[in-house]
Amino acid sequence: MHTFIFKKIITCLSGFTLGIGILFAQDSIPAPETKKPLERKPFESGIAIDEQTVEIPPAKTLEFVLNHRFGTIQNGWQDLAGIWGASNIRLGLNFSITKNFLIGLGTTKNGRVQDLQWKYTFLHQRKGGFPLTLAYYGNLALNATNKSNFGTGFKFIDRLAWYHQILVARRFCKMFSMQVGFAYSHFNKVDTTSKNDVFSISVLGRIKVSPQTSVLIAYQQPFVVNYDPAFIIRYPNDWMTASTKSTPYPNIELGVEISTSTHAFQIFIASAQGIVPQYIVQSNNNNFWNGGILIGLNITRLWGF
Repeated sequence: MHTFIFKKIITCLSGFTLGIGILFAQDSIPAPETKKPLERKPFESGIAIDEQTVEIPPAKTLEFVLNHRFGTIQNGWQDLAGIWGASNIRLGLNFSITKNFLIGLGTTKNGRVQDLQWKYTFLHQRKGGFPLTLAYYGNLALNATNKSNFGTGFKFIDRLAWYHQILVARRFCKMFSMQVGFAYSHFNKVDTTSKNDVFSISVLGRIKVSPQTSVLIAYQQPFVVNYDPAFIIRYPNDWMTASTKSTPYPNIELGVEISTSTHAFQIFIASAQGIVPQYIVQSNNNNFWNGGILIGLNITRLWGF
């Protein structure tokens, strides 16, 4: 009997000691550091005029995109400031597989360009934490015009052109956001007046003037090795081998965006009539300061699933 009671006491003391040990062990484990809350998104849409932004719609969202570019205003009233002139249009569908990854398809009138695009946001700006939002954007375009346009020795891969871009954005305050982009594009085959590889730098700013309205302004400068950069005033550049040729003109963009939770509408002026990004940096022949200005529209619509 005494032996039985003694065993019970030993069992209870052992359980109590084990419980105290677990309690102290839990107290000694540091609490996991909570992440800082996300900052509000710097842009309302995944596209701002001709620039991709770091934004991706919520996961399992289908996005319809319509991009329209009228002709340039150089002919004045003869073609109603380009509205009656030769235009370019793109229809696209994007789908957000996750909140950070998007994939999309599009078709463009000029060049009959069919494009596959993707975007991945891998770091987000946080309140009191990481100060930037970082994303990668890529695009593969196929020129579907007649193969006679590609000269002799045609191969299917001659139709392809690539575009890669790193995007760095920050929301500075509720009224102002800014983004810088660093891009590289490659065309498998070009004519004798162009180069296969083009680098570009873009700067995009957004000024919010009301809950639904923002002013957008952007500048994209292409750089081609052995070409003179076509800035506002063309000049030979000492750190490149100057030649009589010039890079494509920079794309200067200014517009207004009106957005809701499911729609975005942008009307703007710009100098590039191309819509797919590698065609903008490769072949913009419009000088903004010499009347190479056109009116454009972007419309997006979201559906959640």
